[in-house]
Amino acid sequence: MEKRVLAEDAAGGFIYPVLNAFFEAYLSERNVEKTLSFVADDIYSLGTGDGEAAVNKEQFERLLRMEKEVIPESIQFRILDYHEKQTGSDVWQCFSRMETAVSREFEEPIFYKTRLTASFRKVNGRYLAESLHMSEASSSHESGEFFPLRFMSEQAEKLNRFAQKELLDILCGIMPGGIIGGYMEEGFPLYVVNDTLLDMMGYTYEEFVERIDGMMLNSIHKEDVDRVRKQVLKRMEEGREYAIEYRVMKKDESYFWVYDIGRKVVADDGRIAVISVLIDVSNDVQNRMKLKEESATDFLTGVYNRKGGEALISQKMQTTMPYVFFMMDLDNFKRVNDLYGHGEGDNMLRYVAQMLKNSFWERDVVLRVGGDEFAVLAYPCTDVYAIKKKVEEIIRKCCEEADKRYPDSRSSISIGGIYSRASRSFQELYKLADSVLYEVKQLNKGQCIIREIDL
Repeated sequence: MEKRVLAEDAAGGFIYPVLNAFFEAYLSERNVEKTLSFVADDIYSLGTGDGEAAVNKEQFERLLRMEKEVIPESIQFRILDYHEKQTGSDVWQCFSRMETAVSREFEEPIFYKTRLTASFRKVNGRYLAESLHMSEASSSHESGEFFPLRFMSEQAEKLNRFAQKELLDILCGIMPGGIIGGYMEEGFPLYVVNDTLLDMMGYTYEEFVERIDGMMLNSIHKEDVDRVRKQVLKRMEEGREYAIEYRVMKKDESYFWVYDIGRKVVADDGRIAVISVLIDVSNDVQNRMKLKEESATDFLTGVYNRKGGEALISQKMQTTMPYVFFMMDLDNFKRVNDLYGHGEGDNMLRYVAQMLKNSFWERDVVLRVGGDEFAVLAYPCTDVYAIKKKVEEIIRKCCEEADKRYPDSRSSISIGGIYSRASRSFQELYKLADSVLYEVKQLNKGQCIIREIDL
């Protein structure tokens, strides 16, 4: 569930205007009351100096007023290399570099370079900061440092053991879903697990460690273990992130399906590990299985047919999340049937369907609308650029395959779609995407256009 916004496109970020307004009030205007209007009552913050920790709005206000007494001047700031992603229906996280400068009369400006991570959630119709974390790669730290300029050291060895545990507890507590981590070693020895996941499984920490014998893989349903291990290792060879669905065992011997979003990290002891956020998707998986049982798949291609795909898309649209929906049409497909026979036309349809299934996640919806038309709902999806790149690769490979198998057909693929977060019926999605597809076919077949609307 990920829209990533770069610095040069920062103004287009969903949360960026809120973050920028927060720092305008906080740093430029030095207005404590206005700054507090941007934070939640249960805001978490942690500073590098002694006693500089806040776990609610009242404590946070105390830190702000103390800091303003030390630095009353307006502070210039720049938000650089900005990224954001949605981690829940009403939760966003962002990351950026920041440059701040304090100018005083007859003194050279004092510059600070920091890194910011923040989490915002929707409260009474407004997005408020629920966690704020700044880190600075610094070889030393001074007492009396305050939140905005030097909020937290990135070097864990500068924190005592108690502070490290407190920090880990805070971060695990504010993350949506369960969190689990394991070392990239045989069996994936357990590195960390949060209370949310333990509650989901019905264990205490001691019970869980004993049950899995300290090995993270032992928490996974035995039928899924080999698949998970292979896919995680394969993804880690290709990059730092992975996403996969599998079943997790509960204490009572039942299981539930999770959507695991993981990333490779370096643990505090220098060992390579993976940290995952696990989201319960049991209802989604069960609904997919039910649809398949009710013959919701297209008999020729194996993807959802229109009835099955429409039902699943309608269900997903009940939750507001960013998504991409696009229509795909095989150009000159009739010539494939006419010149090479309907059997070869069927083979081409199967090839395209398999390409789509291989290119998108299990949570996404791929369907054959009818004839030579396909549709895909990538949901949630906050990185439209990554989807467009993936779609263009599908167009290229399918065109190469058509040229090899059916050179006289001049067959290609045209794609048109929308990127949005507004809930819509399948008929509305179809109409909007089909309009963009028509434009592609009129301008230049074999291309892709995805339009951002209502973000």
